[in-house]
Amino acid sequence: MKRLSELVGTRVMSRDSAERVGKLERVVFDNPPRRITAVQVGKSLVDWEAVSGLGTDAVVIDSGEALRSPSGRREDQAVAGAYDWKGKRVLSDGGTEIGTIVDVEVDETTGMIESMETTASRLGADRLVALGSYCLVVADDARAAPDAQA
Repeated sequence: MKRLSELVGTRVMSRDSAERVGKLERVVFDNPPRRITAVQVGKSLVDWEAVSGLGTDAVVIDSGEALRSPSGRREDQAVAGAYDWKGKRVLSDGGTEIGTIVDVEVDETTGMIESMETTASRLGADRLVALGSYCLVVADDARAAPDAQA
């Protein structure tokens, strides 16, 4: 597993030219957020399918030709930082604030989100509901907690 905090700022290399093409600025997730769909390099995006490795020293993409412009409103907003995770408020779908995101762990092979670390606890990816510019919404497990029934 890789933490997003370890990936941001990592150099991005082209496998076919062995040249540096930039640095990883952020990742773009699908919605509901379950997996990485693209990585941002400068102001460009690279689709997850063109990422061949997330290593300790570099993110490797198939080629520099994989760089593309954002397409559509959500990608434009993502590149502008609207969906950045670090520090994002986390709310349950029951309306309870859970904290803010500290980090996110992803599977470096599949790009799937494994877990999220918040200021209050660690949350499994199975609780993810939606990511917007205001907050991350997670399924409320308080209804099942014994204290919630008292």
